[in-house]
Amino acid sequence: MTRKVSVVVVEDGVDEFFQRARKHARMLDRGETLPSETTIIFEDPVQLLGMLTVERKRLLHTLRDEGATPITALAERLGRDKRAVSRDVSAMREHGMVKTKYVVDSGKKRNMVVMPTAKRLELKAAI
Repeated sequence: MTRKVSVVVVEDGVDEFFQRARKHARMLDRGETLPSETTIIFEDPVQLLGMLTVERKRLLHTLRDEGATPITALAERLGRDKRAVSRDVSAMREHGMVKTKYVVDSGKKRNMVVMPTAKRLELKAAI
């Protein structure tokens, strides 16, 4: 399956920050729930592009669609080696893109479960 990917470069500043804050305040005043989103800002655009491999994007889409998933099941769904998925999860966890926890199954075996940090991730690079 091929997904169309678009990249949007936004020049953001203090005014835009306060504009977003006012928008969120108005939503809260109306009793609306703010969308679950996380913004991650990379200081180096090359680092951002290095984090966005095709396989990592597939991993994020799978987590977004399925929610918390044991790493073994995630590797199976993606058709990838468990060690490769584990390396990607570790790198993404370090940057706040996913979180993990250990769950003990009925056989008393610890399984790592991976979950998205938010329903929507926004990744930016600052120059």
